[in-house]
Amino acid sequence: MLLYGEFGFTLLELKPCTLVEFRDAQVTRLYCEQVVVPALHSLEEKTLDYFIITNRVKTPESDLQGALLIYHKDHQGIIATFDHDTTVPEERMAEILDYPGHLPSSEQEVSTMKTVIYLHDRKATQVVLTTFAIQTHQTDAMISHFQRYKHACKERLDIDLSLIVQ
Repeated sequence: MLLYGEFGFTLLELKPCTLVEFRDAQVTRLYCEQVVVPALHSLEEKTLDYFIITNRVKTPESDLQGALLIYHKDHQGIIATFDHDTTVPEERMAEILDYPGHLPSSEQEVSTMKTVIYLHDRKATQVVLTTFAIQTHQTDAMISHFQRYKHACKERLDIDLSLIVQ
């Protein structure tokens, strides 16, 4: 779970939300009480909120019931995707989470999938900030996305990002 980068990108308003999946209700509750609520309370501008998915919401790859969504209040409409029993397509999840690509949605797409990793370049090491899947035809969109994230992180936090595609 790469919360360091995902939450940071959400705080920078690059992502509309972050999805946190512990797959354990007690851990999620504790994380909300001890981490999320104090973090959101400490923000000068109260721009973020959270929502625990209580309905049977699935993606082709995951069961999201019990997961936590930390979102920008100006993207509150995202909650409508998760407030009822449903299956959310991978393409919609990628859009919601601001990924410029998606996991394979068919057997044909398995062979064209690439894994993308955004790294925080530190002096002596690199730290993984996020990882996601794209399809080969989504490479240009991913490069554009990376440049936007890289520029924002450098300008606002003086953090250098690098990219691995495999």
